[in-house]
Amino acid sequence: MNQPEKEELAAELSSPLDRFMFDLGLADLMRLSMFGTLIAISKYVLRIPMHLPGHSSIYWMGLLVMGKGLIPKFGSGIIMGLVSGILAVVLGLGKEGVFVFFKYFIPGLGLDFLAVLFFYKLESIWVGAICGALISLSKMLVNLLLGIALNIPMVFLAMGLGFTSITHTVFGAAGGALAAIVIKRLKPRLANWE
Repeated sequence: MNQPEKEELAAELSSPLDRFMFDLGLADLMRLSMFGTLIAISKYVLRIPMHLPGHSSIYWMGLLVMGKGLIPKFGSGIIMGLVSGILAVVLGLGKEGVFVFFKYFIPGLGLDFLAVLFFYKLESIWVGAICGALISLSKMLVNLLLGIALNIPMVFLAMGLGFTSITHTVFGAAGGALAAIVIKRLKPRLANWE
C-alpha cells in the first residue's frame, strides 16, 4: 500500500461515515426510530373511547407529521413507517397479521412525497392539516384493500365508506394541524440537533 492510500484509509477510519440511509445521520435515525415506536404503541396506549373510525389518526398522524417536520429530510417518513410497521407486526397489532405492516408504512411513504410537494413547510397549520388528512386517508385505503384481499369483516364498510372517509379526514387533519403547532414551537429550540 502506498502513502496516499494509507492516508486515505486513515482518514476514513478516523472519521466514520456520518450518513446512513437516505442521507440521514445516526442521530436522525435514532430520533426517527423513537417516533416510529411512539406511532406503533400510541394506538394501544392512548385509548380514546370515541368509537368512530379513524379517531386514532389524531395522534398517529400527528406523530408522523411531527417527526417529518422536525427532521425534514427525504426518507424520514419511510423510516418512521418501517419502524412502526415492523413493531406492529412483531407486537401483533391488528387483525391483518403480517400485512398490518403496510397500514403503518404507506402513510410514512406518502408523507415523504407530500412534504416535497409542500416544500417541507410542515410548520404551517394548513400544510400540516392537509398532509395529516391525506395520509390518514391513505391508511384507510390500505385498510380497505387489506380487508378485501384477506376477506376480513370491516365495520367501517357497514357504517358507510363516505362517513368513514370524512372521519379519517377530520381526525387526520386535526392531528396534522396539532403537529404543525408543535413543530413551529420546537423547531427554533432544536436548531443544534445535528
